[in-house]
Amino acid sequence: MKKRPVIGIAGTLSEPPVSSAFQDIQRDFTNEAYTTSLVEAGATPILLPSVVSEVVALLSLCDGILLPGGFDIDPDLYAQERSPLCQKTMEDSDLFQLELLRSAYTKGIPILGICKGCQLINIHFGGTLFQDLSLSGEKGSVHATKQIDTPFFHTVTLQKESKLHTIFGSSTLEVNSFHHQGIDLLGRGLVATALCEDGFIEAIEQKSGPWCVGVQWHPEAMMMTSKGMLPLFSAFVEASKPL
Repeated sequence: MKKRPVIGIAGTLSEPPVSSAFQDIQRDFTNEAYTTSLVEAGATPILLPSVVSEVVALLSLCDGILLPGGFDIDPDLYAQERSPLCQKTMEDSDLFQLELLRSAYTKGIPILGICKGCQLINIHFGGTLFQDLSLSGEKGSVHATKQIDTPFFHTVTLQKESKLHTIFGSSTLEVNSFHHQGIDLLGRGLVATALCEDGFIEAIEQKSGPWCVGVQWHPEAMMMTSKGMLPLFSAFVEASKPL
């Protein structure tokens, strides 16, 4: 029986719930949508705790790395002053996930970034973000919703010959939208492989090196009600299979 690829999901630090007896101890978590999606695609998921000193040891357990969604990214990490529109950040999580990304890419480990994870890929390669999409100067662009049961859907156009175009066999996709930040300047070697109708970048890929794809939408959430995003997870898992 062939070994299932092990995909490490970067943990996200957050304050404990009010019900916790340990209010001074942060939680390190993921959610079931990520783990369920990876299992469905044929992988074994593990949670990687946010411990920078253990990145090398943690990566030795993994065949692929998933960078999940999360809080806003500290603007210091892409050399910008903080805007009043920038929301909650968790610097410790940002630093851990960036080091995990750096080490994984150096080792040739496949990487899938989702929402914040996509933005982290851009920052790692020297790109920048809009701290809020309204700061782009565009008007009428809505990419965030708090209605989890009725997510905002819009169309993205996939660049021909991109990994995403090959994966889905289509030039367009309907995706959900839960972000108020987004990619501004692209990082080194990255290409925008999905664009929203309003021009905002919705997916990126690294042109060279290991398999590295970032999507701005939340395919794992879509997987909870349909299998339309399974090809993305399956392609990531396939790329992560040990040689």
